[in-house]
Amino acid sequence: MHARYFILLAAIAGAVNSVAAQSRVGADSTTRLHRLERDLGYGTLEGFGYSVIDQWRLNPPEWGTGLPGYGRRVASNVGEFWVQEIATEGLAAAMNRPLDYKRCRCRNFGARMAHALRGALFDQMPRGRELLAIPRIAGAYTGAYVQSTWRPAESRSRANITLTNGTTSLAIGALINMYHEFHR
Repeated sequence: MHARYFILLAAIAGAVNSVAAQSRVGADSTTRLHRLERDLGYGTLEGFGYSVIDQWRLNPPEWGTGLPGYGRRVASNVGEFWVQEIATEGLAAAMNRPLDYKRCRCRNFGARMAHALRGALFDQMPRGRELLAIPRIAGAYTGAYVQSTWRPAESRSRANITLTNGTTSLAIGALINMYHEFHR
């Protein structure tokens, strides 16, 4: 069996575990299933948006132009995001890890910025404890790797695509944390 199918099956198993867990995760008391549904919806819309940029850049060129090329890019970007979210949220449920960002209690700009950046790589556990965000990191790189397996052969290696896309995903998470930190 190809590695990508194993990873996809693991992600699906994680989603089933997430559904079974149904534990509360956020300040708004949403269940993990509701959060997964919401995140997949947002991610699908983001996938359509990123595909516009990929279409404009003709990335990858083998997928061509026009509606067929855009459709391939949408399927690829949305697929990557879905694998990432299912893996992330499934692992978070299995490890009993929170997924919501908690704003810093500090008032200093630099401390708040550092807190937002750390939040991309560390889970904010109850009572102020921080643990390496294994679900978030594994999800980002799993989604990126799976996408690299269905993209056409390029000048960049699978490892390069995985590292670039996974790291970009974590960086976007840090930007989202900054928005939540400074919004209001």
